[in-house]
Amino acid sequence: MLAILVSLALLIILTFRKINIVVVGIAAAAVMALLSGQPVVTAVTDTYMTGAAQFVKDNFLLFFFSVLFGKVMEETGAAASIAKFLAELLGEKFAILGVIFSGAVLVYGGVTTLVVVFSLYPIALSLFKKANLPRYLLPGAIAGGCFTFACANFPGTPNLVNVIPTTYLGTNTMAAPLVGVITGIAVMLMVCVYFLWEASRARARGDCFVEDEATTQSLAKAASMARLPNPIIAILPIVLILILLNVFKQHVVVAMLGGILLCVVLFFKNVHGVLDMFSYSAENSAIAIINTAVVVGFGSVVQASQGFQSLLDFATSLENVPPLLAFGLMTTILAGACGSGSGGLGIALSAMADKYLSLGLAPEILHRVGSAASVGLDSLPHNGAVITLLTICGQSHKESYKYIFFPTVVFTLAGMFISIALGTVLYPI
Repeated sequence: MLAILVSLALLIILTFRKINIVVVGIAAAAVMALLSGQPVVTAVTDTYMTGAAQFVKDNFLLFFFSVLFGKVMEETGAAASIAKFLAELLGEKFAILGVIFSGAVLVYGGVTTLVVVFSLYPIALSLFKKANLPRYLLPGAIAGGCFTFACANFPGTPNLVNVIPTTYLGTNTMAAPLVGVITGIAVMLMVCVYFLWEASRARARGDCFVEDEATTQSLAKAASMARLPNPIIAILPIVLILILLNVFKQHVVVAMLGGILLCVVLFFKNVHGVLDMFSYSAENSAIAIINTAVVVGFGSVVQASQGFQSLLDFATSLENVPPLLAFGLMTTILAGACGSGSGGLGIALSAMADKYLSLGLAPEILHRVGSAASVGLDSLPHNGAVITLLTICGQSHKESYKYIFFPTVVFTLAGMFISIALGTVLYPI
């Protein structure tokens, strides 16, 4: 148990200090092996590498086509068109809700978070200026749409944390739909009410939009988006992906490929540098999956230790703790330790899925609770997506992190508990 705590602490500390995650993952795995009595060399070269390699094998094509779809949607202007339409639909009075829903729709449709942030930021900035809202709320509003209910609660999305469980549990992306819909609506309402309240408080304090040189450039970019594709046509690739995935039950890679091809056909004139897009997608998907795989590899070393097995046996033997609650808590703790929802979920499912299935829990509810739990603590300050979001928005942790914390940590954890409560009632053992 001590070995697990020390190695997890090392993982968090080194990640927070911005040391390369590959180095961090290997170092944490070595420390874990050393303290738990495992042969260090074998643990790193065999256990660690096997876990990391298996994750790459199972998910590389998903990562690649997800990034490629996002890039095609970005380059053709389709993502910006959808974001601009939805952001402006609610008008200046509800500008902050427009930002939230724009990010949510794009992320739910399979556009990668990074692409959404880049596409949405100049549009959101322009909307915030018109509404005279302070910029410190902007990262939180984007995160509220991208990092919460859309990617992890509502069923049917090709987002990673909704797809990874299918590999371990044999489920599909529509697993436990009623639980997902109710939880998604609950989290969405919490996010929206919170930001309407914060916007009202900001206006009451007299806080307003302040422009600097960087924001001036971004606003100019937003103003140049006059000839974007029709938003109704722009959303068709997303609709096709969701239909192929959830109606025709096609593999997520097939669905993503269908969306890519339709986007290219619809906006052929806007497609430039096809080889560059493929190169970009290959490079970025490789970086993303390696960053996740090294954390999963660390989880394999943890899983191989006697301490973890004892911890798992203890968690599943607690008479007063429902197994679904124990599973959710352990998943969100692992996601927080890794600073990665997909990484923590991969570790949790590879280590615990068989154990909890053997207790009689339905794979569908394990899928839904696991997805919800994966986005609970993963958005702590050391999370890479959080750091990237703040950088793009030109804000610091001190200025804006608390507005990220409430929707992405507090409300998503509430969503996890809601899904657990519903699952306990609807999927009894």
